[in-house]
Amino acid sequence: MLVHTDSLAVTLDAIGEALFHNREMPEAELGMAASWLAGRQARSGGWAGMFAPTGLDYAQGVVLFSGERLRTRLGARNVLTTEAARALVLCNGALSNREDVLARTDRWLAAQCFARDCMVGECGHSAIGLMRYVAVRDGERAAAWLDEHLEMLAQRRDGKGRWTGLPTYYILLTLTEIDRPLARRELAYVQPACRRALKRLSGEGPLVQRRRAIVLRALSTCALPLCA
Repeated sequence: MLVHTDSLAVTLDAIGEALFHNREMPEAELGMAASWLAGRQARSGGWAGMFAPTGLDYAQGVVLFSGERLRTRLGARNVLTTEAARALVLCNGALSNREDVLARTDRWLAAQCFARDCMVGECGHSAIGLMRYVAVRDGERAAAWLDEHLEMLAQRRDGKGRWTGLPTYYILLTLTEIDRPLARRELAYVQPACRRALKRLSGEGPLVQRRRAIVLRALSTCALPLCA
């Protein structure tokens, strides 16, 4: 089941799990999910274009697909909006008015500081979520925008295989989805840390298994000749 009507975060996690593992989703379920997601979007006012978290999302908090917890309501709203928009793109033709819905979100996102040059605090998490969305969204400036933000990401390296103040596993997931030389450069930077992480990710819990899969994908995406 894809749609969990009491939680936008859980619904997006279910869709994300299917997409991550390339699992086929029945057309009827895709249509229901796309319609439900579109119904969470604000249509007017200052929040027009944003996908609204549910009361349960706010009460329990929002955890990224890669396991990092968002600490603020602002971060939850921002990231869930970018993830919902990404899901609608990847649901293909499951929503007849998809382009209208996405155009509304694009306008909202364009006004946010994390869409320009902010990676401080949970704007950093929001910017990474936006990178995931832009990577699948057609647009004239998509490649240039991604390169600009990948350069900003590189400036936040801590020299130990992470990025200061940013969610490591969420970044790894995002980099594997961006077919740009600068993304492969960041994957090359993080290769030693990924190999070390594999030794720690040896448990059987669902989060450990998911993070292990993300790390393995990061290692396999960055074949050394490509990442050199």
